[in-house]
Amino acid sequence: MSTQVLALIGREGQAPPASPRAAAQLIGALLRHLREQRGLTLGQVAARSDPAIGALATVQRCEKATSKTLKEERVRALLRFYEAPAEIREEVETLLQQTRGEQWWTHYSDVTGDIMIGLLALEAQSKVIKTCHHLLIPGLLQTAGYARAVMEDFYNAYPSPKTREKNRATMERRLELRLRRQHMIDQPDGPELTAVIHEVAVRQVRGGRNVMREQLRHLHNFAENKPNVHIRILPASATRSKLPVHPAMTLFKPHDCATGRTIYLEDMNRGGTFYSEPSEVEVYQASIDECWGTALTKQETLDFLLECIADLSTGSAE
Repeated sequence: MSTQVLALIGREGQAPPASPRAAAQLIGALLRHLREQRGLTLGQVAARSDPAIGALATVQRCEKATSKTLKEERVRALLRFYEAPAEIREEVETLLQQTRGEQWWTHYSDVTGDIMIGLLALEAQSKVIKTCHHLLIPGLLQTAGYARAVMEDFYNAYPSPKTREKNRATMERRLELRLRRQHMIDQPDGPELTAVIHEVAVRQVRGGRNVMREQLRHLHNFAENKPNVHIRILPASATRSKLPVHPAMTLFKPHDCATGRTIYLEDMNRGGTFYSEPSEVEVYQASIDECWGTALTKQETLDFLLECIADLSTGSAE
């Protein structure tokens, strides 16, 4: 995670790094910031004649942060010399891990922009993910059929048949990417995922009865059987007097404590916005927590999903 590092060097609000090169550059910018904060020049740092830190040119290359010259022990030695706080050193360790190799999503660069890359990086680095969705099933919990139906609804809105056909290949790649994202939930060190889903999203049939029934069965299975996944349905009655502050909010926490949190506000099919400034995060986290508090219990959620599945099982398939 790098939200504290981003805030410290004045890049708060940007997406976390999602490539080895970007992670190395962020470390270099941090080292430069810490040096300048101590009122030191490159020459003064090198004058210590510390083999772990190196000569002036070495320190300079470290701040420029090319992946070939970024040595982990040198970074740690500089952090100690600059007396970096423990929480910053912890985040740098995560960044150092990222400099060691490419992330899996680099193979989807044809369908990932900066926002999606930042989102994938946050998901991969978080210990806790809390999400609240009003209109759609969250992406991490979507089945292939449901995800395809959502994408098709968007792409079919284009008036030009040629454009719709051109977008179909893009849609297939994005679908593959979305399903690949979900693998982290099954990992032994996967995050704790908490999802509040509004009744509107559950009752809105997308892709036909069969597709929606499969989606709801998927939610029921996860809610009942996955110990690290917690799903609650937010009934429409709970939002008649007060709606969530945003229809699609996700909180990412890299640690068990409150530091390093990031909020992602998703725009329908148009990326989204990241917030890591604590006062901003508090507003959206409070809304997510409030929705969780007014949602159905686990058993009520399971019963509700079974009722919806039964409703979709009656009548002809669409």
